Amino acid sequence: MAFPVSDEIHLWVIDESSVDDALLANYWSLLSVDEVQRHERLRLEGDRRRFLVTRAALRCVLSDYFPEVLPVQWQFGRNAWGRPTIAAPVPDSSIQFNISHAQGLIVIAVTERGDLGVDVEYSGRRCRMLALANRYFSAREVAALQSLSASAQRERFFDLWTLKEAYIKACGMGLAISLRSFSFDFTKEGISIAFAAERRDEPEAWQFWQMQAAPQHRLAIALKSPGGLRQMKLVCRSPIPAP
Repeated sequence: MAFPVSDEIHLWVIDESSVDDALLANYWSLLSVDEVQRHERLRLEGDRRRFLVTRAALRCVLSDYFPEVLPVQWQFGRNAWGRPTIAAPVPDSSIQFNISHAQGLIVIAVTERGDLGVDVEYSGRRCRMLALANRYFSAREVAALQSLSASAQRERFFDLWTLKEAYIKACGMGLAISLRSFSFDFTKEGISIAFAAERRDEPEAWQFWQMQAAPQHRLAIALKSPGGLRQMKLVCRSPIPAP
């Protein structure tokens, strides 16, 4: 597998249902002791299976870019807010990855450099959209959402939710960042972000993308590139990563 060049983001989209029992058994052999312990602490069988597929697939994806490293050899750490990072055996690599999963779909995003975040959500789930928006979205986002028709509100809600999740994941801080401290706008020129005074960040440093990962799965990507923006290309990968 070719390493993602500086103007590419690779997206690995994995349908959990396509992972058969034989591959699942192979995946199990790749987990570290810590990952096995985390797997065992999960109570629901669906959550345990998703964790296994996600962690093992990540190892296989990374070894596609570093064929000299076996999937079982990867070691991971976490930053102060819990974001996974590569600890060994190539800790100084410029490669960046981020993971998201929702209702049977797992997404792994990979790029050579930059702060990268990805989020996928199942838009078919039932939720109190306006109540959630009033609690977590900025005032301008809520006003724009309420101005739409009922059907358009649902689409916009998941557009905003995935973008907000992708941004805070790219920052590596998760919900330590208030979702109200930044706002998204949608124009014919694309997606733009604006920050409240307390959120000191640079709108011009960020790029965002959205797509339909599956009929009822909305996906968003956030990237902050060092040295300024560049024209990026999304490259979708669909084969199931295997040892």
